[in-house]
Amino acid sequence: MALLYSFFVLWLASTVGHSSLLPRTVTTMSKLTGFPNTSTPAAAGLTYRGIVENMSIPAELHERPDGKPYATFGDVVPIHCCTPEQVEQHRKTTHHYCDIFTDETLAPLGDLVYVRIDENTAEKVFINRRQRILVVSSDGVLAQWRLAPTFESANVYLAGTPIVDQAGHLVSVVTAKWGRHYAVSALEGEGGYFDTSLPWEKRTIPEGSSVYGNKTFQSRDELREYVASLPPPGTPAAGEATPLVYVGGTPRLVLVAPTGRQLSHHYLHGVITSDVEYL
Repeated sequence: MALLYSFFVLWLASTVGHSSLLPRTVTTMSKLTGFPNTSTPAAAGLTYRGIVENMSIPAELHERPDGKPYATFGDVVPIHCCTPEQVEQHRKTTHHYCDIFTDETLAPLGDLVYVRIDENTAEKVFINRRQRILVVSSDGVLAQWRLAPTFESANVYLAGTPIVDQAGHLVSVVTAKWGRHYAVSALEGEGGYFDTSLPWEKRTIPEGSSVYGNKTFQSRDELREYVASLPPPGTPAAGEATPLVYVGGTPRLVLVAPTGRQLSHHYLHGVITSDVEYL
């Protein structure tokens, strides 16, 4: 028995030594979403992260006028990737989701989804409904907003990357990110729209200040004096209302009439509004 064991050890050592002399193939892939890096050779050892499974998810790669790439799944496209001409064309379709043009209803968002990496590969991720990102968009008809659930990934995805359920049905596309958390624009959760085509404005609330409309005040007395100086409610005003996003300790959404009067004011608690990057 001892002789047999010694022979096995010697055979194993010789096998390992022989295999180390054979040429090794290193799988190199681009981390840039589901589209292979065909422009430049990928760095050695660059592989996809997380739980990866075989799944075929169709998509097409496009390029914006600034050269930045984005993806589409059928007729589904992120609004912020469209040119004004494309917005004019797509806005006539049914608008179901914030920052996404689509004329079809997307599948329900479950707890487990798959994000396209390449034509035959997807990353399996879990949806986090507590880590929410504020997603806003304006398509030339409506100024929309939604508190989007997220998924976390070490891979790098571009705008429009498809997200599907286990059956392969499209549930959303990637639109924005915060750190390693990607927004999933879905119909669920808190959201809404303002009847205005003006783009959103983003502002920071100075510490200790009060907010009314598009103004901030250091004291309540200043705020009251300003409101008293405005035309009374119902006064006709030329132009459209402006949607604002205030970031800071207590983020909020505000809609302001051209007269300066505040038409709505909505607090956002536990929502990420700062450092959100639109892809």
